[in-house]
Amino acid sequence: MKKLIVMLLTLALLCTSFASCSKGGSYDDLAILDLGLEREYFGIAFRAGSDLTRKVEDITVELMNDGTIASLSTKYEVGAVGKEDYTPKADPCEGSGDYDYVKSKGKLTIGITDYKPMDYKDENGEWIGFDADYARAVCEKLGVEAEFKEIEWDYKLVALEAKDIDCIWNGMTITDAIETAADCTAPYMYNTQVAVIKKADAEKYKTLKDLYGVAIAAEAGSAGEKVILADDSLKEGYKGVTAQTDALLEVLSGASAAAVVDLTLAKALIKN
Repeated sequence: MKKLIVMLLTLALLCTSFASCSKGGSYDDLAILDLGLEREYFGIAFRAGSDLTRKVEDITVELMNDGTIASLSTKYEVGAVGKEDYTPKADPCEGSGDYDYVKSKGKLTIGITDYKPMDYKDENGEWIGFDADYARAVCEKLGVEAEFKEIEWDYKLVALEAKDIDCIWNGMTITDAIETAADCTAPYMYNTQVAVIKKADAEKYKTLKDLYGVAIAAEAGSAGEKVILADDSLKEGYKGVTAQTDALLEVLSGASAAAVVDLTLAKALIKN
């Protein structure tokens, strides 16, 4: 009976936290803990050998030169790289057929998750965010529509290869695994991983080592998960969830003591 009561109370708290956040709550009870990790970089992944990769890189140069990327960076408070640091690296792969395939459909199907400030819905249900706006600007120059499709992040490469989506464009950290399985653009943004804890626990958790042995959540397949699994003392308490916002809800509900998420997401949601 006691276990049942605890479960019901936990579920109720989760639902309350979710309702609060989904109604525009600012996660006021949470705080960001800098883990002192290295900077990582975001890129866009296309199918291996795709001629779209270089086309999108070249358009990105245009958008950097005309100020579009800088304007979006300011609007969404993210760290886009400057035009002096962006150099297209993909082989043109002319005639691969990917661009013709997208043109024939009239749309570029973009694999995303709900990840503020990169991709999220406004009050009208429209996808907005740095990546969403950036993708629309690119698609306009490609002459196709931007179609956003929510995916299971852990299976993003499977969806790409199966042509369920045409690219992964959602604050995707460039990793060896991604570059081995797909074509990736030059990095257009930098980021790092941070821990999110309750404000009330700020004196208890001040360093990475303070999180050893506690329950800690991250999105499955994310850079946050990679940070946790790379540390034997952290991974003992690891819990994988579907999305980074779910990891934050774990902390809000008390189910986990901390979550490891992208700094861009944390800064967008935690205003304190």
